[in-house]
Amino acid sequence: MLNSPSRRQFLATVAVLAVAFASAVPGIGHAQSKVTIKIANSQWLDALRGKNLWAAIAKYQEVAPNVTLEQVAIPSAEFADKLTTEMGAGQGPDIAIMQEGLFFAMADAGFLVDIGAATEGVKLNKTNDNGMIDGTRYGIAWQRAAYALIYNKPVLEAAGAKVPTTVEELIASAKAASAKTPGVIGFGARHQINDLSGWYMDFQSWAYGYGVNWTDGNGKLTVNTPEAVAAVTAFKQTYASGIIPVGDSMPTQRTRFKEKHVAFSIDNSGGTLNIASGGALASKDIGGAAMPFKNPGAHQQIFLGVSKHSEVQEESIKFLTWLLTEPAQKALREASGPDALATDVPVSDDYAAANPWAPAFVKLAETSRSTLIPGYEVETMQIMRFVMQAVEKVILSDADPKTALDEAQATIDKQF
Repeated sequence: MLNSPSRRQFLATVAVLAVAFASAVPGIGHAQSKVTIKIANSQWLDALRGKNLWAAIAKYQEVAPNVTLEQVAIPSAEFADKLTTEMGAGQGPDIAIMQEGLFFAMADAGFLVDIGAATEGVKLNKTNDNGMIDGTRYGIAWQRAAYALIYNKPVLEAAGAKVPTTVEELIASAKAASAKTPGVIGFGARHQINDLSGWYMDFQSWAYGYGVNWTDGNGKLTVNTPEAVAAVTAFKQTYASGIIPVGDSMPTQRTRFKEKHVAFSIDNSGGTLNIASGGALASKDIGGAAMPFKNPGAHQQIFLGVSKHSEVQEESIKFLTWLLTEPAQKALREASGPDALATDVPVSDDYAAANPWAPAFVKLAETSRSTLIPGYEVETMQIMRFVMQAVEKVILSDADPKTALDEAQATIDKQF
């Protein structure tokens, strides 16, 4: 083989250009050794959606062929306990995709590292605001899932039932739908304390809808306000009407919605995308609307964070850098439905036409509020446990809402 000065110069030039290219393209670093990044997320277990989300982020391996992404799939009900235990033992995934409450707990415990380098030069939207804690960026937004009222359009049309704008109308329309189509459940909703983490987040839409803030102007916890009593009373009224399938878990209710057996539900955009994917009920037959309350509701926020125990922190942050690029965000948009992402990537017209429920979620996300109590982000679930125990007492024992919330307030005053 020829090895002339000109060939040696050519090869040297190619080598320099290759290094320069690798440095210029996000996600491709200087190190080319084999790397495995473990990414934990409960969504990997979601039917169809999990597969689509994974396919979106797996595109990273095309620009960083030395990197292998590995799923760590943990059921949502076990996610917080398992991740907390593993992190406490110095183990766990390299990247965790977690609900906002768990994210704050992980950051507060010192389990996450600064990932600010991944966001340099990126125009992040407001969904990333809570990822910055005390001036350090520990998280970037994965998805924001607002809540809305969803409904089975053919079932409502058959019953001649209207899309409700009040709780009283919700009960009436749900009963009409069940009466017209035997086997149809009127309204799907979490209602059991054994699903506390999901129930309290769902219930925040009822609370916010009635004007609840959970703190007064001085930051003092106040859970027995007239607004809170009104919200609990409305939920009691709905539960007592018989339109909720008592005892059914939320996964069971979502499955029944997919099978065309539920008229209404209040769910977040992620849960609705799950219902609309791969079931008997076509996505075009699902409607979306504002919840039957006066004020805006809640959203669930999910963050990505990098573990301090990770041995591939640098490569993990490079992956996050790539995830914030336009091609990656567009790929994630296709798999995320109407969830708000870290950057403003709009839902396409074709998607909105095929999924007529989606635009309602996009609109509601503009005014929705975090499920966490400002100033008490790490303690929110502990605080809401007392509130939800009061709600459970009201719906199961026919207790007076004001009395039950007064008891919760007294307990909270002693502990916080």
